[in-house]
Amino acid sequence: MQKKSSPGMKKTTMLWTPMFMMRICSLHFTTVSTEQQIDGETLLGLTERMTEKLFPLMKQQVIFLKELEKLRNTSSLAQQTSPMLCDGLPAEPSSHQGAQESWPALYTLPVLPPELQEALQRKDPSFKKKDKSHVRSLLIQVLFDNITKYTWYPNHKKYTDVLGCLITRFPFLRDHSSSGYETLLECLRNKFKKERSPLVNLATVQEMKKKFGAKRRRVMDHVPLEDPLGHQRAKRHRSEYTIQTSWGDCNPTQKIVLDHDGVGEDDLSFREHINAMNNELCRRQPDFPNIMDRMKRTLYKRVEYMAKPTEEVMEMFPFLQVPELMHHEMRLRFGQDMELSLQNALSLLTSNIIRAAQHGSQKELLSSLLRTEANTDNLQKSVAILILPALFKENSKFLYCLNEEPPSSFPTIILHDSETPLLASRASIKMDEVTITSGKMDIPHALQCLLEVYFIFGVQYPKQIKHTLSFAERYLFQMANGQKPVSIPVLKLYNQICS
Repeated sequence: MQKKSSPGMKKTTMLWTPMFMMRICSLHFTTVSTEQQIDGETLLGLTERMTEKLFPLMKQQVIFLKELEKLRNTSSLAQQTSPMLCDGLPAEPSSHQGAQESWPALYTLPVLPPELQEALQRKDPSFKKKDKSHVRSLLIQVLFDNITKYTWYPNHKKYTDVLGCLITRFPFLRDHSSSGYETLLECLRNKFKKERSPLVNLATVQEMKKKFGAKRRRVMDHVPLEDPLGHQRAKRHRSEYTIQTSWGDCNPTQKIVLDHDGVGEDDLSFREHINAMNNELCRRQPDFPNIMDRMKRTLYKRVEYMAKPTEEVMEMFPFLQVPELMHHEMRLRFGQDMELSLQNALSLLTSNIIRAAQHGSQKELLSSLLRTEANTDNLQKSVAILILPALFKENSKFLYCLNEEPPSSFPTIILHDSETPLLASRASIKMDEVTITSGKMDIPHALQCLLEVYFIFGVQYPKQIKHTLSFAERYLFQMANGQKPVSIPVLKLYNQICS
């Protein structure tokens, strides 16, 4: 029979347990600190994540962190540096608090923990993974802990100093953005936002939020338009790319348009050209060079009509149903040979995209696509395109459908005559319940037609497939636009497949 412990015994046990545990922590830490070369300065700089590596038991971690916090407070009071607010948030540095709290004129990286140092030395590819990465999180934590010694609200210069120093010391961390560190910058900014969010009641945080916080406003950009019959239409008025009107900014293809005498066609001659093109299309063997010449003459006036409902546009300009003429329209308006750009990009990126899809939730989809017989290079390129929505965790139905109607009014590829997308022999592009173009085409050709419809009709990308189409625009068709920065998810995937 088990004896009941007296109240006195229970009280003694409760008093002695922390002391006993602290002694165990001390013995364990003495051994580990020797192995990890932890001196006094390194001890004060330990983070919670580093503590997990030192103590296997959670109870030991809690006790150690409490004692470490006491040590930090004692050190702060003794040196009269790094004053703390009542809730534990380091105060913003001010001019009268001494030189130690001012931002250094020449920033140097802090001492890196051994695990992080080893990962950086071996150029671990996990730093550039699109999804969460342990070593990247550890790197961001170390940078965060170092910056908060000076401020909890770093400005652009401080971010630039820190990340510029980082990629200078470790060049392999450079990404494909203009600065070379946009992905790390986004991670570091998000880290500060996350750590400041529980501290919104502090006066300092409220003051900075009021001063620099973004004001909420109602945005109507994603609300689809409606035609008179009440049907939803794809959102138009895409403004990133326009026809160039100044000679200095024009590429050779657009100069042909601007130099043409027929730019100033009046309404009568415009209608004559349109009727002539439509009549030419009715012939058994249309004269495409003649149609292309008239397309150049009527280009500027036709652009004004593109904002009309899709059905009206296609009735007025049925020549856009012909893929070859649609490609010519794209070259006229944007000076872009999309077919050549796509083939060059796929030759370089196909194997890397498929390699990136071999891990994660898209692995099953990749396996099912690669089971297709006669897995040639052209089919591999099609696989790379079809797997992109899964890599971005987006809805592929907004990119392509197989023998069924699309779920939205946005431009969508419809693949026909096959139960497998890779073996479809015919495809069409549909928007606003209107078939824009159709014919025999493979997946890359269908993607080219899809992007051309988005650009020619000025349609904004739907949020359900925005990253996939942005990736295709920037890195497959190489339509770089200096005014439009690459989104971080798109940049992360491109960094990963290029690493």
